Amino acid sequence: MVDILRTGLSGLVASQRALATTSHNIANANTPGYSRQRVELANNAPFFAGSPKNPIYVGTGVNVQSISRAYDDFLTQQVRGHNSNVGQSETLDSWISQLDGVLGNGKTGLAPALDQFFGAVQDAANSPASVPARQALLGQAETLASRFRELNGQMTTLREGVNQTLSQTVGEVNALAEGIAKINGAIAQSQGNGDAAPDLLDQRDRLVNDLSRKLPVSTVIQDDGTMNVFVGKGQGLVVGVKASALETVHSTTDPGKLDIRFEKTASSVADFLNGGEIGGMLDFQNKVLDPAQNKLGLMAVGVAQTFNEQHIQGRDLDGNPGAQFFAPPAPKVAANPANAGSGAVTVTIADLGALQPSDYELKYDGANYNLLRLSDNKMVSSSASPPSTADGMQITFSGAPVAGDRFLIQPTRDGAKDFKVAMADPRAFAAADATGGVGNNGNALALAGLQTERKLLDGSSSFHEVQARMTAEVGIQGSSTRASLKAQTALLGQSTQARDNVSGVNLDEEAANLMKYQQAYEAAARVVQVGDSIIQTLLDAVRR
Repeated sequence: MVDILRTGLSGLVASQRALATTSHNIANANTPGYSRQRVELANNAPFFAGSPKNPIYVGTGVNVQSISRAYDDFLTQQVRGHNSNVGQSETLDSWISQLDGVLGNGKTGLAPALDQFFGAVQDAANSPASVPARQALLGQAETLASRFRELNGQMTTLREGVNQTLSQTVGEVNALAEGIAKINGAIAQSQGNGDAAPDLLDQRDRLVNDLSRKLPVSTVIQDDGTMNVFVGKGQGLVVGVKASALETVHSTTDPGKLDIRFEKTASSVADFLNGGEIGGMLDFQNKVLDPAQNKLGLMAVGVAQTFNEQHIQGRDLDGNPGAQFFAPPAPKVAANPANAGSGAVTVTIADLGALQPSDYELKYDGANYNLLRLSDNKMVSSSASPPSTADGMQITFSGAPVAGDRFLIQPTRDGAKDFKVAMADPRAFAAADATGGVGNNGNALALAGLQTERKLLDGSSSFHEVQARMTAEVGIQGSSTRASLKAQTALLGQSTQARDNVSGVNLDEEAANLMKYQQAYEAAARVVQVGDSIIQTLLDAVRR
C-alpha cells in the first residue's frame, strides 16, 4: 500500500513540475531569446518482489531527471554571425548617408562654388580693367575657400562623431562582457549542483547576441558550463568568470583616429574587428571618409597650385608681376609618438599631376626605409636610403632614426582646411600677359581655362571630375552598403526563424501539454487518494 502511495506521489510531483514548466513556457512565449523548456522524465528503478525462480519486478513510479531547453548551437552561431553583419552594414549605411548628404547637396556642395569662382574669372577676363569685376572675383574666391573649409569641417565633425560613438560602443562592449562573466559564475555554481539553469543559459545567450551586434565574437563552452568569449584574432574578452576590458586611445599612427586595445596593454585589436557596429565605424573612417577627405584636399591643393602657377605669369593692373593668389596648402607629417630616434621628415609637392589622394607611412626597419601607400597598401619605395621623391612628393629626411620609427605623411588631408585666399587688393589680379599691356586679358583667359584642364591624377582628371568621382564613390559605397544590409537583414531573419523553429514556444503545443499534464496530475492525485484510502481501511481493520 505504501508503494502505491509513493508511486502516486512521484507521478504527482512529476506532473506538477511539467505543469510549472509549461506555464513558464507560455509566460515567456514573447520573451526575446527565450528557449522552450522541457521536463525530462525517467521511470524509477523497479522493486524486486519475486524469488530467484519466479522474478517479479514492480514499478515504483517516475522521477524528474532534468529540465532542459530546446537549443541548437549551430543555429545560434548563425544568428550571431548574421547579427554582427547587420550591425556592421547598418552602422556603415548610417554614416555614409550623412557624408553623402554633405557632398551631394547641389546648393552647399563644392561644384557650385567652383563654377561660380571660374565664372567670376571669366567675367574678369571679359572686363580686365574693371575693378568691380576684380572685386567680385575676390569675393567668389573667398566663397570657394569658405566652401572648401566648410566641407572639410563637416567631414572632421563626422570623424569626431565616429570617434565619440566608438568610445561609447566600446563601453557598452565592456558592460556586456561583465554581464556574461557574472552569469558564467552563476551557471558554474548551478551546474555544480546538477544541470545548469536553462534561464541562465538563455540570459547569457542574449548578452552574447547583443555583444555580437557590437563586434564579431567566437565562443567556447568549458567543462564547468562557463563560456569563453573571444574577439579579434582569438584574444579572450571573457574567460570563465573574468572579463577583460577594452579601451579606446588616440592612434599612434594617425592622431585623428582612435585605436582599440585591451586595457593596460599595447596590443591593438582594431585591425581585426571586421564586423559589428565597431567594424562598421572603422570601415567608414578608413574606406569612405579618409578617401573622400583626401580627394577634397587634392582638389584644394590642385586649385591653389595651378592657379598660382598661372597667375604669377601675368601682370596686374599696375603692371607688376602676378603674386600668389591662394595660400598654398602644405602636406602634413606626423612622427609616431613612440619613435626613439632623431629622424625628422618634411614633405613638399613636386609634381601635382603625380600626387595621389592617399596617406602614407614611412617606416625605418633598421636596414631599409619603407614607404607604404595606405589607400591600396602598396609599397611605393623600399631602399637603404630615404626616398627623395614618390607620387609627386619631395621628401626630405634628416636626423638618425632607429628601427621601428614611423612617420605618417598626409599630402592632401588638410588641403581643404588650409585653403585660403592670399590676395586682398583687386588691382593685384594679374589678368594681363606680358605681351599686350596691363589692359589685356591673356592671362585671365588662361586662368579661366584651368577649370576644364586635366591637371590631376596623372593628367586624367579636372577639378570637376575629381569632385564628381569623390561624390560618386561615396554614393556607390552607400548603395552597395544598403544592398548588403538588405541581404544580411534577410539572412538574419531566416536564421532567427530557423532557431525559433527549434527553440521557440508554440502556444498550441503548450496548450495541449497543459491539458495533458493536468490530466496526469489529476490521475496521480487519484492514485494517492486510493492509496490513502487503502491504508486507512487497513488501519481501521487493525484497530478492531
